[in-house]
Amino acid sequence: MRYESNPKHSDPWQRGRRGARCPRNVDAEQALRLLSASERVDNKRYAVFDGQAFCAQEHACGVWHGYPVGWGAVPVAIRNRWLRTGRVRRRELRRNWD
Repeated sequence: MRYESNPKHSDPWQRGRRGARCPRNVDAEQALRLLSASERVDNKRYAVFDGQAFCAQEHACGVWHGYPVGWGAVPVAIRNRWLRTGRVRRRELRRNWD
């Protein structure tokens, strides 16, 4: 797997482009770590960092880009497993639901 940033999720914000902006503390190195630790469900991968959920999609063979998502977009099975194992807390789910 290889991570490749997508400019619509990065600073500086691009006018007219849709997409959730990644937090400043998620640089390319951190994004690659998230991708490596992510769990695959169908054609997407999910990870968590500092209570925020991230989703990655493969846009070329073996090349992925990721972006933050609300916890409502994370599959229930993953969300519940991460709650049980302590990777995320209910307070973080509520704070970052949308």
